[in-house]
Amino acid sequence: MLNDYLKTLISEYADDELDLETTQQVSEFIAKNREAEEYFHKLQSLRRLTTEHLGDKIEDPTLELRMMNALRLRSYEQTWWERVFASRVLSPRTATAVAFVVLVIVLFLFSYFQAPVTRFISDTRARVEQLGDEAQTGLSERQHELTESLGELLSPPRSDEEEGKRTSNTTEQEVSIA
Repeated sequence: MLNDYLKTLISEYADDELDLETTQQVSEFIAKNREAEEYFHKLQSLRRLTTEHLGDKIEDPTLELRMMNALRLRSYEQTWWERVFASRVLSPRTATAVAFVVLVIVLFLFSYFQAPVTRFISDTRARVEQLGDEAQTGLSERQHELTESLGELLSPPRSDEEEGKRTSNTTEQEVSIA
């Protein structure tokens, strides 16, 4: 025996007011249940009679064919993305769970790779500082050499006597220190 809810669904099915999934379920139910099929045909007859007596346009007797065509067209109108969301594969709970799992994976990978990256950065920084110090030392030595050679070039030429006195003075100072 049909209850009020099933009768309402069959009525909405006849009016083509149901969504795709519910329409398919009601269609299968009508095909399997003899009482539902009789109710559906009575409903169609009643609607035909009311439209005839009220002067409205008579409904097409091939209502089932039109409904099946509408269902077929509806199924092609949806893209695969819309069908995925309609099937509730990506429900809010599932999406939240997936987002949480992705967040945990990202945090794990970040903590796993943080130590090697930090070590690489500190090693690189130390090497750069070492190379900077070596370059500074090399530049200082080169500057000292250039200053001495420039001083020798710019100084007035010395005679051999001055060089001899200078050498003997240096030798005498070394002997007195010892």
